[in-house]
Amino acid sequence: MNTSISHPKPMVPLTGPTGAFLVELLIWNGSPFKDHWAYFVQSHADPGIGVKIHATGNVRSGFEFEIKRSENLQTTDDIPSTRVPLQWVDAKYVDEKTMLNDGKYEIDHTPVCPFERSAYGIKAPGKSLNTVSDGPDPRMRAINVSARKATLRKLKPGRKLIQRDCQTWIVESADQLCRDNILTQEVVSYLHAIKQ
Repeated sequence: MNTSISHPKPMVPLTGPTGAFLVELLIWNGSPFKDHWAYFVQSHADPGIGVKIHATGNVRSGFEFEIKRSENLQTTDDIPSTRVPLQWVDAKYVDEKTMLNDGKYEIDHTPVCPFERSAYGIKAPGKSLNTVSDGPDPRMRAINVSARKATLRKLKPGRKLIQRDCQTWIVESADQLCRDNILTQEVVSYLHAIKQ
């Protein structure tokens, strides 16, 4: 799917229930590669300041769970190309003061509230792209090239290479957030539909 949003976005009112926090999907255009995705939990004081939660890295070396506390989307060098409101989340899942690190920007890797802990429950993708320097499968070292190809076909018939990345992590963590009754199924379906 393409994030040009061929699937309808979740219906999110401009204002949410008292005390609720708006969770958005931030998208950075990655053309010609896949776009980068992150969650953004807005602060109550300023919709441009909040908490960016994502899997950062690449398929070659792997990803890690990262939280940017008090991220200011107006002043960062890393401005997203698209912001998609996903859902208002009940305040019981968000600890604004701690999440925003008392208003001080910080890069963190430790969850501090139920929303972050639920997302953190899904491990960030490891390395999913092998390079030439990684070498062949150890079972294949002593076999000539044509025999190696034939053996590989026997070992992995029709096996599709699945590269797990930041979008995979967002979709899988959204599934977990839904199981924990934090995000709705509508949001999860939307994210599955637009994943590239």
